Amino acid sequence: MDSPLTQQARPEIFEPKVVGLYKRLFTDVHDDEIPQGFWAELFLLRPDLPRLQQVLENADSGLLIQSQHHSHQLLIQSIAALKLGRPPADEHALDVVAGLDNVDAVFSELVASLDNIIRKDGGDLSLRLKAVRTAIAVVSGGYQTALVSYFVNRDFFPAIMRLVQQLDDPLQATEPILLVGLLAIHGKFEAHNPYQVRFADFVNEKAMIRVAESVGQLSSMLRAQYIAVQDDTPLAWSVAGTLSYVGLGALAGAKPTQPVFTEEQQRDMFTKLPGPEASTLVTVYDFALANKLFCRRFVAWEATDKEEPPPFSAFISFTSYLYQHAYRSARASSYAYLTLLILFILVEDAAIAKLLCETTTPVRLCRQRPPFLPLPRNDRSYAAAIIDLLADGINHNLRKRLDTAFYAQTLTVLSRLLTYLARSWTKLQYHWCELWRSLLSFVRFLNQYAEDMHTLPGTTQLVQSLVDLLALALAGGEALLPDETAYDDLFYKLVESGDALVKLRDTYQLGKPDDKKAAINTLIGVSKHYQEVIESHRAKKEHLSPREIEKIIRQGYDTLNVETQREDQVQGRGFREADIKSEVKRFLKVVVADAVVLVSAPRAT
Repeated sequence: MDSPLTQQARPEIFEPKVVGLYKRLFTDVHDDEIPQGFWAELFLLRPDLPRLQQVLENADSGLLIQSQHHSHQLLIQSIAALKLGRPPADEHALDVVAGLDNVDAVFSELVASLDNIIRKDGGDLSLRLKAVRTAIAVVSGGYQTALVSYFVNRDFFPAIMRLVQQLDDPLQATEPILLVGLLAIHGKFEAHNPYQVRFADFVNEKAMIRVAESVGQLSSMLRAQYIAVQDDTPLAWSVAGTLSYVGLGALAGAKPTQPVFTEEQQRDMFTKLPGPEASTLVTVYDFALANKLFCRRFVAWEATDKEEPPPFSAFISFTSYLYQHAYRSARASSYAYLTLLILFILVEDAAIAKLLCETTTPVRLCRQRPPFLPLPRNDRSYAAAIIDLLADGINHNLRKRLDTAFYAQTLTVLSRLLTYLARSWTKLQYHWCELWRSLLSFVRFLNQYAEDMHTLPGTTQLVQSLVDLLALALAGGEALLPDETAYDDLFYKLVESGDALVKLRDTYQLGKPDDKKAAINTLIGVSKHYQEVIESHRAKKEHLSPREIEKIIRQGYDTLNVETQREDQVQGRGFREADIKSEVKRFLKVVVADAVVLVSAPRAT
């Protein structure tokens, strides 16, 4: 007679029903899909932990590897039952997880077997990659259990880095790279993790370059997902160039047909992006945080295939698409924040910031939603492209429920980059008027929706950061702006925004009107000074041309007397993860959840 829930034949020799379910999990490797009824019945039955351990002990490590999908699903379903909190399923699920945790010898053997397979030079690459996926499945599926400690306490790092170098396709290396990232973030803020030491001590440049190439290919693939929803290729681009930047240079001879979706379809599709493959970016964060040599190689490395963009160019390009759509979901917001931290770590280091300013290469930036920034006519520095994507992020995510963490981190990256430019007297070629326009439009937005902003966390500090950034640009403009025209434009836009700045000060209580040390009063003082100068000229001539106003502004420098903040007052202290613990934990949860999805999906053949 068959079980009404599982539709499986009952055994002729009596054994507890739950034991039969255990055997099905860990011995029937041909049963790929387990119906939901199986899990409902499993957690309704009282666990028999000694028999569970017996089933596991009788299964060799090779069989456990083959049935890894079932182990993975057991962990996921146990956690799901715990979250639902429905007795007795929640208590039974907890017992099952605890029972798995106690089979130390079995899981130690499993972990050792996986490590041996992965590190086997000359072995079957498909088997080694399958072992990697098995490890990701167990680590991500059981991330809140002690099971992960079996992996953390065994050094997979050398084996994975060798595998990364031996794979011909850089995209194949993304899952091994993800695995070391997952192991490195386990227990973050709570316990010592040997993988973090591994990242810091790593000096194998060949492996670093391979990681960079893999991240570049991954970024191109993630960006292609956005372009597949809405093709934003500029009309002036050639077919060959377009395909090259999408990562399909080999298809330059033929233009693929691009489906056209309705706005509603696009909205639904964009909400699901980026794909779960983006979880691998957590390893870029791990490397950037711990290893400056990796940072330099990641930024400086040029693509081996000249039809492909350099890895860092591809990374910035994907990030620009991510930032234009960051507001669409909590997932997208989390990945946007993660990539902002990577950029922050890079620009904070003076040597790498210098490299960002000196390295020029084409970077395709997202143009899927207005307002559009001007298309560059020539190759620009990475620093200019980064400012563009940050300005785009500010322009395209303005909502009443503002993502204050995203905006605060965006302003922090901009502040660090402008601080470097001013200190090094690097006069960056960039359409600075667009940045001033974006920042001052943000000022007006904060004024218009002040009532909504006051209900959000961190709003006061966010507004102060915006003011400090404008004050920094004002104080350091002579050092970082390429010519007087760009500097004059900043002054003119401050004049235009005088009333908005006064309203911002009063609405968010940024300082009293007579507080000369308040950065907001520095900006208001400049605006008032030039308003008075311009009005005095208008008394003589009612209509002033833009060129005449520019001349007046330049002449007004001589009579300008305002307090400006020092750069060290604006930029704050260096990057410390502990300062943003809640935000880091938020995106780590997303990364782990996406890793589960990634290895649960069937692999493309």
